Amino acid sequence: MKDTTKEILRSDFEKMMRHALQKNGDFGFHIFGDYAASVLNFYVGSAILALVEKREAALFLASLYNAGIKNAINQQDLQEIADVLAQDPTLNYQVLAPIFD
Repeated sequence: MKDTTKEILRSDFEKMMRHALQKNGDFGFHIFGDYAASVLNFYVGSAILALVEKREAALFLASLYNAGIKNAINQQDLQEIADVLAQDPTLNYQVLAPIFD
């Protein structure tokens, strides 16, 4: 995965996190999961991310989330989370709206 793609992922993740914290007061795992699945599918559909890079991108997003919660998730669980996110076909544009503001 290219560094430019990682920067896009990081930037949009940070936008979503700030939005969730301002709106809901938290950026819980359920919000992160809905966001991550949708953004990965959006990026693949928009050719920002190659399908073969989707799992790597899922792990990158999960690692960003984990860093924000003081690395409370162990590496084995991060791998499982990345697998689930990479396989999830969800694309909810409503969830993604904050990153386009």
